[in-house]
Amino acid sequence: MSRVYRRSVWLWLVASVAGWGLGCGSGAAGGPVESTPDRPEALRAGSDDRSATDVRTPDEAHEDQLPDDAHEAQVPDDRVARVVLSLAECDERAERWLGGARVVDLGAPEGAQYTGGGWHTGLRAASLGEGGPGVALAAGNRATLNVPVDHAGPLGITLRARAFRGDQVFAAWDGESVPVRVLADTSGETLGRLPTDGSFARLAVQVPQASAGHHSLTLRVRGGAGTFAGQTATLALDWMRVGDPGDLVAGRAAPAPLSVLVGEQPGLRLSVGERVGYVLRVPPGARLRGVLRSGALGLRVARDGRAEETLSPVAEGAFDVDLAAFAGELVRLELSADDRGAELVRPSVVVLEPRPTRATAVRPPRNVLLYLVDTLRADHLSPYNDQTRVRTPGLAAFVREAQTMRRAHAQENWTKPSVATLLSSLMPWEHTAVQDASVVPESVALLPELLREHGFFTGSFIANGYVSDRFGFAQGWHTYRNYVREGRRTQAEFVAADVLQWLDDREDTRPFLLYVHTIDPHVPYRRREDTLALYGDLRYDGPASVANNADLLGRVKLGRVSLGDADRAHLEALYDGEITYHDVHFQAIMDGLERRHLADDTLVIVTSDHGEEFWDHGSVGHGHSLYEELLHVPMFVRHPGLPQGRIAREVGADVGLVDVLPTIFDALGLPIPSGVAGRSFLPALLGESSGVPQVTVSGFMENWRAVTSADLKLILRANGQHRLFDLSRDPREEHDIAAEQPLAVVHLRAMLGLRLAEAEPVLSGAARRSRPPRHRPQSTTIDAETREQLRALGYLID
Repeated sequence: MSRVYRRSVWLWLVASVAGWGLGCGSGAAGGPVESTPDRPEALRAGSDDRSATDVRTPDEAHEDQLPDDAHEAQVPDDRVARVVLSLAECDERAERWLGGARVVDLGAPEGAQYTGGGWHTGLRAASLGEGGPGVALAAGNRATLNVPVDHAGPLGITLRARAFRGDQVFAAWDGESVPVRVLADTSGETLGRLPTDGSFARLAVQVPQASAGHHSLTLRVRGGAGTFAGQTATLALDWMRVGDPGDLVAGRAAPAPLSVLVGEQPGLRLSVGERVGYVLRVPPGARLRGVLRSGALGLRVARDGRAEETLSPVAEGAFDVDLAAFAGELVRLELSADDRGAELVRPSVVVLEPRPTRATAVRPPRNVLLYLVDTLRADHLSPYNDQTRVRTPGLAAFVREAQTMRRAHAQENWTKPSVATLLSSLMPWEHTAVQDASVVPESVALLPELLREHGFFTGSFIANGYVSDRFGFAQGWHTYRNYVREGRRTQAEFVAADVLQWLDDREDTRPFLLYVHTIDPHVPYRRREDTLALYGDLRYDGPASVANNADLLGRVKLGRVSLGDADRAHLEALYDGEITYHDVHFQAIMDGLERRHLADDTLVIVTSDHGEEFWDHGSVGHGHSLYEELLHVPMFVRHPGLPQGRIAREVGADVGLVDVLPTIFDALGLPIPSGVAGRSFLPALLGESSGVPQVTVSGFMENWRAVTSADLKLILRANGQHRLFDLSRDPREEHDIAAEQPLAVVHLRAMLGLRLAEAEPVLSGAARRSRPPRHRPQSTTIDAETREQLRALGYLID
């Protein structure tokens, strides 16, 4: 099947890419890059004025004698080229320019970089009928686009648009009104209003002065809305062009598709005068490799705070460009074509590494133990902070046989949505269980249900009242125990005893899934004399010594109580003591697996649902921010079937709780369920490359989102405010560097948009059927008994 990427092809990709579409490109270390599935060819819409793209047949390509693997050319026998970023297979990440103007196909996957994936922008991907062009559809009378500006100065923006009923349009740049004209689609003649006959027109927006960096363009339509695919719609946006003011009337169409197949190889085709940019953190020893099949290729590197640097141009044939001078830096690598255009085969950023020893086959485990310690901060544990005072010998013994995920993040900052994500591999805004009274919808399949279908015996021991039958978490378990709902004692010693008894009493010979959810580090923090003596002052007798310190922290968070340094130190000492107390009983369960001869057959994943703040950013507890003290969670994986001695004990991949379910299925050798949002990190455990740097995305209700990529983290609010942090230099997130690093801000916003777009079903057309249906939010009435149970855990229930 041809891989001519027409407009509805892009739309199909938005809808059909499963889980982490940002993980495009691929390949095990040293292996060839796997191409993405063929994308269906679509007919051009009659009013679409972009040109078609020809693709040579495999026979024609064969005549050109293309290499099977351009990356392996001239690689020493003891080295292998590991793909870091496959440009041709990650084209939705590309930024594109024609004749100096940034051009965007808003109906293609790349468009999500500029529509924010629909988050508080009023825009979502749509198809104007079966096989019709892809567009960004505005459901309400306001639509906001994220617009990066490359250089300061006057700006002209052209958008191809179609109205559904309203015909007056107004524009605002960063909230300030700016002039907008309506132009005829082809002639450029000035019109008074948007046509309402279903035809497209062009909107010409003039910005008198724009600074470099991220901006917002808001369009408002007056005159009413129409109906499209059963939904209210006011405006459909086809493409956008951002350049000089004089470029307004001439505004050409969106660029031709970028990715093509050249024979059987993934490639890029740059139009005459086109420039394409990819942002990445350059690893040490990086090289840009591929084959320039025709034309000429210019190379340039852009960085924050540095002048753009032009590299030597690339001539036809195989090329190998050293990028080592930019190691460790976030750069935009730009490829440009001259008046002949350019066609590239397998262009990729690679690193040369020692050829790995041939690994033995990975033996799938038989059982799964998923162990969650509620409210456990990563930086209070020695694997993440070698300066911590907290003693956890049991965990330390476990970690010696496990792999530590250095950059694991929760997708929410409080228990219910976080655990729902862990057990469903859906983002919080997908499973919708994000409010106090929310229930995990019946349409959401949880891990125990999915593994039961594969013959697993399932058991759970849960000490948090939010992860209960009241809120939809009891589905799928053969054995289900919620200590809070059943009025049982929740301390780890009782949970551990029950878990070990379950392992002994289990007569079922099927493989098991065991979910253990302890809660000791959660408020109320209990005073334990032995552990308090390790971390605090036994003589302390201030306001934080009350047994119900959960209520105290609630009043502190609301600003009704102020605590001094000694009070704060006492609370944190109690918290640390709870971690040490819990560690004893965690070790008892791990030892119990060994004594029962289950450890060698059981995949064990240990993590947390969120952390806990101790005035790091002016507050306490959790459920209120997206800083690392709440989102960075510990994650340890012991896979008994991995080749011991050949795996890294610390793994630097960006992963989230959303990725745990697909990893479990992958490790068991089972097909990963369709429709999940996460991706397996089993390849990362094996030291293999994903083909592109990953990101993790988290949120808090509907008004906050955070996106993290390696050491950069961007926190955004629905009102457009954002803060950028370099976690390697500023792990406590005290210094906002957004003003100094506009390239990083634009890039992380773009990655957030791409990630969020994956959760949005596409309207109309065959693409709509390729996404699972949206889950309808469900809720319950929180009765008095449940309310008191939750209040005892420190939750402020209205």
